[in-house]
Amino acid sequence: TLLDVMIAVGGLTDFAAGNSATLVRNEGGAQKEYRLKISSLLKDGDVKANVAILPGDVIIVPESFF
Repeated sequence: TLLDVMIAVGGLTDFAAGNSATLVRNEGGAQKEYRLKISSLLKDGDVKANVAILPGDVIIVPESFF
């Protein structure tokens, strides 16, 4: 799950925009993008944001703007 991945990598940095993250997944030969709410999961405990992560998935977390 997304929570397992975040635990494995040590969470988000202070400069990460966790609720603007994107999951890129290959489905049937086409790339699909899904929005992730990592900050909501980690800081607010929103279990609806804890999605399944599959082999080959790529999680992109942009830098936040101050």
